[in-house]
Amino acid sequence: MKSQKSKKILKVIGIIVGVVALVALVIALSLKQLPVRVLTSYTFDTLWEEGTTMHECAECHDTKEEFHTCSTCHDEHGSVELPELYFYTMLEVTGDVDKVIYIPTNHFFSYSELPNTFLTVEQFMEKWEINGYQSFTMYTRDGEFVSVDKDNVTPNAMFLPYEDGIRFASDDLHESTWVKGLARIIIVGEDTPLVIDGQATSIGRLLLGKTTSITVEEAKVMFRSEEDGETRQAYTSSRVEGAALSDLLDMAQYTDIKFTLQDGTVSSLPVDEVKNAILTKQSTSVVLIIPEMGRNNWLFNVVSIEGE
Repeated sequence: MKSQKSKKILKVIGIIVGVVALVALVIALSLKQLPVRVLTSYTFDTLWEEGTTMHECAECHDTKEEFHTCSTCHDEHGSVELPELYFYTMLEVTGDVDKVIYIPTNHFFSYSELPNTFLTVEQFMEKWEINGYQSFTMYTRDGEFVSVDKDNVTPNAMFLPYEDGIRFASDDLHESTWVKGLARIIIVGEDTPLVIDGQATSIGRLLLGKTTSITVEEAKVMFRSEEDGETRQAYTSSRVEGAALSDLLDMAQYTDIKFTLQDGTVSSLPVDEVKNAILTKQSTSVVLIIPEMGRNNWLFNVVSIEGE
């Protein structure tokens, strides 16, 4: 009798404990809003993959302070990946490079080949065949810029997608260097193949110094409307930036400026003709752009400049 009575008591206690536990679980779920439906909405493989990703995040980040969720990952490392969405925004890579590179934002990363979408700085340099660089300087669309020497680049230095652009971050550099909205990168190489008045330098170094913007190739364009027969006009031009020749040489000392080109050609031009000229990089050439003259009169592949 006692044994049966004990069993009944244990059974009642078990039911009560079960009910209390169920009520506690319901209350906890209502307070925390736990997404318990993931157990029925997603496959085990998916949950396993997500759990593995969270574990990888936890290896680098302190879970006691802030464990990574989808939102914190996207906020820190980039935005939602949209491989089929194309942007017209571009990143210009110039300076001491073989050729000026314009990289469309949607071509910067290969989403299908990089599940964890980022490019380390070294991968970026290798991908675009930039060898022997000394430093790189990143300009943002809002005017901020950050320079990093090669000696301070580690595997943690990387480019990441961010909204409709690209950002830079490195756990080994101060957070103030983690710039967003990159528009331009100027590479400074180890070599100094350009000689200005006897001083060896490079176009990358000049673009990091004092620069000037000028307007070139202004043209009037006209269009006759088929609807009302009216002819309307507008003006087109280009804006280019470079090192002003007047900032590189004391023009008052000379009457002519001698330019040596890569193929050995030497051209001497009067100071009055080149006083407003700038030196910049276009495509594969270091170019002397003379705003008062057409492109045919610009000097390409300049390697040396000296006064006469």
